[in-house]
This record gives sequence, structure tokens and C-alpha cells, in this order.
Amino acid sequence: MKIIKLIKNDNRYSAVFDFIPEITYEKINSDYIGSYIESDGAVVLSHFLGYESFGNAFAGREINLLMKDGSIQTIKDHWFDWGCCKEHGKFINIGAETLGELQRCYVYFGLNINKQKFNEMVEDYLKMDKVYSYREVEDWCKLQYEWHNVIVNGKLIPYMMNEYGDMVEKETKKIVFARYNLRKKVKGKYKAYTYFKFRYKDDNGRLIKIEANYLEVLNATLPFTEKEIKEKCKLPI
Repeated sequence: MKIIKLIKNDNRYSAVFDFIPEITYEKINSDYIGSYIESDGAVVLSHFLGYESFGNAFAGREINLLMKDGSIQTIKDHWFDWGCCKEHGKFINIGAETLGELQRCYVYFGLNINKQKFNEMVEDYLKMDKVYSYREVEDWCKLQYEWHNVIVNGKLIPYMMNEYGDMVEKETKKIVFARYNLRKKVKGKYKAYTYFKFRYKDDNGRLIKIEANYLEVLNATLPFTEKEIKEKCKLPI
């Protein structure tokens, strides 16, 4: 577990990690106590779901917990997030996520991490990099995709595309929008259609207009199966 990028905002840290270990739980009395323990016996991550007689915890959503014995326990209504378990030691709450998840949705979740271990991670990180702002790291995350040349109607255009169908300028990585969604009524029912509609100026200043089937553009551009492309780019299957 290593910090890749570090953010500090209003005295609260958020961190992009190379990976985040899974917390496993055990039931103690009426509560569920979660932890991730390293080989040296140190509790690095802690989570305490405390029981209350009233309900509607997490707005009534069911939560699946991975237990220490490998089983899955589903809880609902009465177990509320009480932060860390005090018996585990001194912990701080930070925002945390991995690069891959932030690229899908730029949102950090709350993580209770051992204070000493986190300080050691920060110390190691600062030997190589600096503390960033929230938006700086968001922009950095966008640049970390693997980008592919865009092919439309058999021709290469001067833009690039990632695995989720996002398109950018080659040099600046500035996002441009070429996806056009349309709903049509066919035989009394509405159906969603997705087109690739885009215009740009070439090196000679001529305006180039493109209109094509969006899925065909993705199939020509991305090295995935059609099913994978539809799932990644959230297209109708």
C-alpha cells in the first residue's frame, strides 16, 4: 500500500494509492469490527459498524461484508458507521481511492488508517513528490489513461481516445466531445441511438465535419471485443 499522489485540503488528507487492501470483519457482540492487519501484526485499516436499535442505516441499503472466515455477511438497517475501532490504536480518517477507480469516477471514500503507518507513507512519498490540490490530481488522473489513435471511416484523425470512449486532443489532452445521443420512436417504442458527430480544422485551416456510427468508431479504435466496448462505454447491449 503506497501513496501515488497526495492532497491536503483544510487539514484533511486524501490519497491516491497503488492498491487498497480489503477490510475483513468479525462480529463482536452486536457490532461488526473490520480491519486489515499486516504481517507484522499492525492494524493498518480499521472500521467499526455499531449496532443501534433504530434502523435505516445507510438509507436502508444492504451491505455485504467479507468476514474473517471468508464468508459473506449481509447487514441492513441497524449497523451504523462509527469510524474506527478504538481498541485498534490511533487512526485518522482520510479520503482514499486507487487511480483506476478515480478514472471511472473522481470521488474519494473515507478510510480509517493507522496514524503512524500513514505518517510513514507520507514521509516516503514526500521524498519523491509534493502535495497537490484536489483539481490538480483530477487533471493528473485524466492523463494516465492509455490513449489510442482514433480511426473514423478508415481514416486517422488527429485525436486520441481512451477505453471509456473519452476523446482528447493529442498534444494537450484537452477533452473534446464527439458522442451524440438521440432517442427515436420506432414502432411505438423509444430506442436510444449513439452517433459520432465531430468537427475540427485541419492543418490547412479547412473545417472537417465527421458523422459516423459511434460503435463502429470504437470498434476501429479500441483493442477490445464489442461486448467489452459496450460495457466500458455504457452503450446499449
